[in-house]
Amino acid sequence: MKLYHYIEKGNNALSEGILSFAKNPKADLRYYYKRSGGETTHEGVVRWFERCFEGRSRAIRGFSEPIQWTDKSVNMFKPFIENADLFSIDLEALEKDGWIDAVYVSPAIRPDLDKNLPQDVDERLVKLASIYDIDTTPVDWSVCDEKLGLRFSVVPYYLVVIKGGVILPQYITKIS
Repeated sequence: MKLYHYIEKGNNALSEGILSFAKNPKADLRYYYKRSGGETTHEGVVRWFERCFEGRSRAIRGFSEPIQWTDKSVNMFKPFIENADLFSIDLEALEKDGWIDAVYVSPAIRPDLDKNLPQDVDERLVKLASIYDIDTTPVDWSVCDEKLGLRFSVVPYYLVVIKGGVILPQYITKIS
């Protein structure tokens, strides 16, 4: 079983592994400023992540398949994909070797159907019993719509909490 993860080009993943937020002091904090309630330092965002749930700062996001853009999402996904390297993560090997602490899913939210849920929250996490609860059916990427600002909240993605916060190079393969 594999998950797919994107990292900006020029990365050192094949030599250093995939770093969680906690292990990446060079992470861009702009995205987290509003979400964290105004944390402006790497350490502050790590503390905020850990208040969400234990291990959140050591989690690495992955998709059950590579991102696919449509005519409604080409401008937000195509540049993201073209400026990143795609890696597959071997979850079964990580599990076998004891590196996985927990797995969470952020289920797809459908704004037209889930009107009772707050729409300004981009991450609703549900803990899974194991990696084998990851849904590997095809993702409906057509729901991603840049005009509505709908990116990853409308498709499922996964967070894998890693012991030590780094997926070592032997567990990843560079796809592109």
